[in-house]
Order: sequence, then C-alpha cells, then structure tokens
Amino acid sequence: MKKIYILFILSLCDPFAFGQQSAMLEKYRSMALEYSHDLKAAEKNLAASIELEKSARADLKPKLSGDANFQYTGNPLEINLNLPGMDNPLQIQGRDTKYGASLTLLQPIYTGGRLLESIRMAQHQHALASHQKEQLLSEVCFQTDIQYWNTVARQEIVSIVADYRNSIAALTQTIRERVEVSLVNPQDLLMAEVKLNDAEFQLLQAQKNFDTGLMAFNSLIGLPLEEPTPIDTIIPQVDTSDSSRLTLAIPRPEIKIAHDQIKMAESSLKLNDSKYKPQLYVGVDGSYSSPGYDLRADLDPNYAIYAKVSVPLFEWGKRRNEKRASNQKIGMAKDNLNQIQDKVNLEIQTARLSLSQALDQVQLSQQSLEKAHENERQAMERYNEGEISIVEVIEAQTYRQNAEINHVQAKASAQGQYSALIKALNQYK
Repeated sequence: MKKIYILFILSLCDPFAFGQQSAMLEKYRSMALEYSHDLKAAEKNLAASIELEKSARADLKPKLSGDANFQYTGNPLEINLNLPGMDNPLQIQGRDTKYGASLTLLQPIYTGGRLLESIRMAQHQHALASHQKEQLLSEVCFQTDIQYWNTVARQEIVSIVADYRNSIAALTQTIRERVEVSLVNPQDLLMAEVKLNDAEFQLLQAQKNFDTGLMAFNSLIGLPLEEPTPIDTIIPQVDTSDSSRLTLAIPRPEIKIAHDQIKMAESSLKLNDSKYKPQLYVGVDGSYSSPGYDLRADLDPNYAIYAKVSVPLFEWGKRRNEKRASNQKIGMAKDNLNQIQDKVNLEIQTARLSLSQALDQVQLSQQSLEKAHENERQAMERYNEGEISIVEVIEAQTYRQNAEINHVQAKASAQGQYSALIKALNQYK
C-alpha cells in the first residue's frame, strides 16, 4: 500500500512538473535510429541517388570507346578487268582475312536538352531520397515513443496489480483470523479467497503483457529480446508549458516528396520531348587495320573526323500523345500534393484536439483516483466497525485498482498524443 500512496502523491503534483522527453527515451530514440533497417535502406537509396547524379553529369563529357575485329571470308571479292593492250584480263582479288583495332571519341553537341534534363531528374531523385529518409526518421522516432510509453505503462500496471493482490491478501488474512474466532461468516473468507485468486490471475496477465511489450521494445532498438532494459518507473505528465513549440509547424517530408514528384514529372515531360529534337554529335575515329592502303596486307593506320545529325521527321502523332500523357501525369502529381496538404492540415488539427482531450482525461482520472483512495479508506473503517459487508470492501479495492489503471492509461495516451503532435509538426530531430 505504501508504494500506491507514493504514486498517488506524485500524481497530485503539478501536472507540468515533468517533461514529455526523458533521458532514457532520447537514448532509445538514437538506438532505434541506428538499428532501423528501413533507415539503413533509405541511406543506401540516398547514396545510390548521388551516384546516379554523377553518372548523369558524365554524359556531358566525350566518350572514348575501343573496338577490335577479325573476319575471315571464304570467297573474297574478285574483279576481272579487260584492259586494252593486255593479253590477259587484270584480276583483282580481295583478301580473305580482315582484322584491326580502332578508337572512337564521340562528343554530344546538342541533344534537345536531354543531357541537362537528365541531370535535373537525377537531382530531383536525390532530393526525393533525402526526404524519404527524413520521413522514415520521423516515423521511427514516433514508433519508439509509442512503444516506450506503452512499456512504461505496462510496468506501472504490474505494480498496481501487485499492490492490489497484496491488499486482497492482507484482507483475506484478516478475515481468516476473524473466522477462526467466529466473528464473521466463513462465506466471507471464501469470497475473499476467490478474489485473491482473481488478483493472482490479473498479476500473471499484467506481467505477461509487460514482458512481451519489453521484448517488442528491445526488438525495435536492437537489443536482445530478453534484455532487462531499464525504463522510467512512472509515466510523467505531459509538459505543454512551451506552447510556442506546439504551434510551429516545420514543412513535412510528405509535402516535400510531393513537390519532388511534380518536378520529376515535369522533367520526364522534357526528356520525352527531347527525343523529337535534333541530335548533333561530332566524333573522331582512329584505326589500325588490315588490309591497309591499296589493299596491302600490312596493318596501316587511318583516321576519320565526322559530324552526325539526326532529326525525327514524322512519328504519326507519337510526340503529341506522349506530351499529353506527361501533362496528365503532372496534373496527377499536383492533385496528390493538394491531397497531402489537406491530410497534413487535418492531422495537425486532429493531433492538437486529441492532445487537449487526453490532458483533460488525465485530470479526470486523477480526480477519480483521489476519490477511489478515499472510498477505500472509508470502506475499511466501516468494515472494521462492522457496518458493511466484505463485498463492499472488495468493491472499493477494485474501484481503486481500476482508477489507478485508468490514470496510467490516460497518461500513456497523453504521451502518445503529444508524440503524434510532434510528428504532425515535423519537430523530431
């Protein structure tokens, strides 16, 4: 009973005496962020986007390629020429083997904006990967908060149920002593023993809930499942004294992602359009091959400088259709942005309202807890004086236990709603 009254006194303290953040929670957030497989995958995705941007920039530079070939022809080309003044026709026969190596240097001059737009697309993908990582970070922090406070609440409930069991056990012993001297009906003892068994059952259930909750929390932060992870002994009251923080909304990663998707859709439109514009390249080929000059068998060097222009002329309306499709996708991305903005605004307002209601529930449960303790005290006094039956005493103890559990659950809910508001305002760091 002493522990219960200590918890009761703490619950009567200034409701803003404790902050929502605790040193342990901050530590476990960091551990969860380090262990999260989703965040590790997001970091790899971000690193990949950086490499893709570098790859897109490399397309602006000249490309050097090498080539080697060997060819054997069973029936090489032959030419017979009858020339004046010659008795026999002149025979010219190609070689049956051809081989050599060459190098090609190719530089794009104009690609309809494709290369520059490819770089912009890679930059948008990089920004998208960065914002996706930011979103995951916020979700991991929020999940850690919820799991942590639920685990602390389950630990508190174990303590409450254990104290309730001890109270019932003490009452049962008192009744047993009175039955032995024939002061009370033996039926009271049977009723108390049944209630004691029920309290034992509740304690086993509460302990199981705490153990499984702690294992789930350990799994989240990367510790062995059976590790006795230290946590706060009680759930503190939510500190809303810094109201300015609860009104400052930082742009959400979901909105940033939606903007990135619009930019990517616009870049996709420009990339598709660039395919139907002139493409200009200049290049240099250098070769060392056989047959060489004048069909000589020896390897001879050679080179060629050239410019290449390609222009699509007629595509049966393909360009127009692709452009319309791309414009529709841009419109879809903008509609998605508007929808996300509406959802974010609703989430923020809902989180504020839910937190306010949760704090009211904490105050109500606190008042109920005070009355439940007083009711139990008066019931015990009246029972000792013989004014009421054991049933009313047991009911008073049950009311007190329920009031304590409701108060713990109300505080856990308030902490969860506070974390939901922090997430909605994107204030996790």
